[in-house]
Amino acid sequence: MTVRHKLLTVLVVTALVTSAVLAVASVQLVRDAVRDRYTERIAAETRLLAAWLSGERSPSELQEFAVRSGVRLGYRVTLIADDGTVLADSSQDEAGLARMENHSGRPEVRQAMLEGTGDSERLSDTTGTRYLYHAVRVDGPGPVRIVRAALTTYQVEKAQLRYVGLVVLVAVVALALLCTPAYLAVRGLSKPLEIMTAAAERAAGGDLGVEVPRTGGDEIARMAESVNRMKSALVRKIEDVDAERRLLASVVSGIKEGLLLIGPDRRVRVSNESFRRIFGVTSEPEGLLLAEVVRNPEVNRELDVVLAGQAEIREMVVRSPETGRSFELHAAPVQVEPGGRANGALALFFDITRLEALENVRQEFVANVSHELRTPLTSIRAFVETLLEGGLDDVENRERFLRIVQRHADYMGELIDDLTDLSRIETGAVVLERAPVQLGELARDAAARVLHRHPAALGEVHVDVPESLSA
Repeated sequence: MTVRHKLLTVLVVTALVTSAVLAVASVQLVRDAVRDRYTERIAAETRLLAAWLSGERSPSELQEFAVRSGVRLGYRVTLIADDGTVLADSSQDEAGLARMENHSGRPEVRQAMLEGTGDSERLSDTTGTRYLYHAVRVDGPGPVRIVRAALTTYQVEKAQLRYVGLVVLVAVVALALLCTPAYLAVRGLSKPLEIMTAAAERAAGGDLGVEVPRTGGDEIARMAESVNRMKSALVRKIEDVDAERRLLASVVSGIKEGLLLIGPDRRVRVSNESFRRIFGVTSEPEGLLLAEVVRNPEVNRELDVVLAGQAEIREMVVRSPETGRSFELHAAPVQVEPGGRANGALALFFDITRLEALENVRQEFVANVSHELRTPLTSIRAFVETLLEGGLDDVENRERFLRIVQRHADYMGELIDDLTDLSRIETGAVVLERAPVQLGELARDAAARVLHRHPAALGEVHVDVPESLSA
């Protein structure tokens, strides 16, 4: 039910109740007024009849008077003697008059005898009809002591019903006339509310460009203005949220590391392209369960621990069988609740494939350098021990031994210089300049170094590189 119908219903019900109450009160007033009017009329006309009968009259004249009066006035007129005998009655003929009972016991007659007037409403014992009775005492020398007029209650009720019908008709017409301006007033009040409701429904459907018209200066107009301000604020807020969302999406997509955000229900909330490449996900994983996206049981188990709010995960190595690369997992709970549970978990997958390769190269390089250093060091140690154990006295060989020691010491010095250069290159202290290199010259230089360090390999090293080959 709309506001218009509710307001109209309230107004109509109020009008109906008010009209009903007023109609009931008016009906009662009309009924009482009609009854009082008839009572006053009977009393006045009965007094006139009593005044005319104050003198002497014969029985025939009394009966004729009663009949004529009853016909003209529309009443039942009864003339009663001092002892209660009925002398004349407009509703009876002579035979019926003789059969009538003594009326001295009638309540209105007794009251009139004592007080001068008497009233009652009752069922007539003579005619069987219900009457309104009014009796007046006649003070004079004539035979009539009481003049009584009787009006049937049917006549009173008929008149009451006629006036009640008029009252009801007026109430109905007034109510009908009231409904038209009430409807117009309700429509005028509810129209802005209906417009605001339609605008709110369109805004809820996504159309935020509609404006609520502002008319007048009442509360509804101020409400329309408030709705427009609220809508404008909502539009600005949505734009801010959308801008933040785009910024977040840009940041997430720009992160080279794999990023994954899961909710407490273990469903994927946010992920980036790097994460999808790591685990070979071809479609958007948002909304899917973690187990549907990541097939690595160890990763799932560790993220369950993070969701429980127990600890963070650092430096856990994950190897992707899809790409053959290695990643280091860092995961932490998001918005930990007081009870220890987490509202989500954020995981970052750092690509350490190159670092592992560099570590392998470093280990291999260290092993090679150690081997290269161990060979001349062993030779130096052997020749030094030989010289210390008496080789110094051998004039023929000691110079050769010392030259061998010198050659190996120079070789060790070159290795140390090479290590120093590599360290400086790695730290950026030395800027490399790219230049063409003659591969033949480089190969011959390397062969010369080998032969210098290992003279026994003289017949095993051959260099066959064209002079024009360069890189």
